Amino acid sequence: MERSGITRGLPIVSKLDEFNNTAYETQRIAGGAWYDYSGSAVNTLCLPHNPDVINEDLKKNPVYKDFLYGAEYQDNYFAENLNGNDVPCAVCRAKHSSSILMIPGKTTCSGSWKIEYNGRLASGHYYHHAGSQYVCMDMSPEVLEKGSTDYNGKLFVGVQAKCGSLSCPPFHDNVMVSCVVCSG
Repeated sequence: MERSGITRGLPIVSKLDEFNNTAYETQRIAGGAWYDYSGSAVNTLCLPHNPDVINEDLKKNPVYKDFLYGAEYQDNYFAENLNGNDVPCAVCRAKHSSSILMIPGKTTCSGSWKIEYNGRLASGHYYHHAGSQYVCMDMSPEVLEKGSTDYNGKLFVGVQAKCGSLSCPPFHDNVMVSCVVCSG
């Protein structure tokens, strides 16, 4: 994968094929931003049950950050007795085609997946009014030449796990979330 733009922070969109063109990879935990934060990330993540933590981040608590929560069903619209229950998700891979997958909470890829890069989960700050998406910011992020003036614009901050609807363990409360981009 070639580097593009200012980082290799690519939003990953997953599409599940309900027919026979997918290979089931693993069941995961649906997660994302708090429903009422106006500036938090807008996309839903499919989180692993065994997240990796970057050791030096256990001691960090940056002022500017976003938070990651588990997903819950808000009512019984989809089926009876769902209200308040956590939402699972699945990662699937299309057979006979290339796939790119961003896995939040991991620093390595599993099985036949190849690591393209790993880093830290990023999004917009939860108090910002503009929506954003979670991206995997490379551990060695790049910058544009002559891009050091602070004009703001679209801003990225790190993302911390928040226990409650997000299970801890395996996640760690108020610890920044790692990520990896894999190809297969």
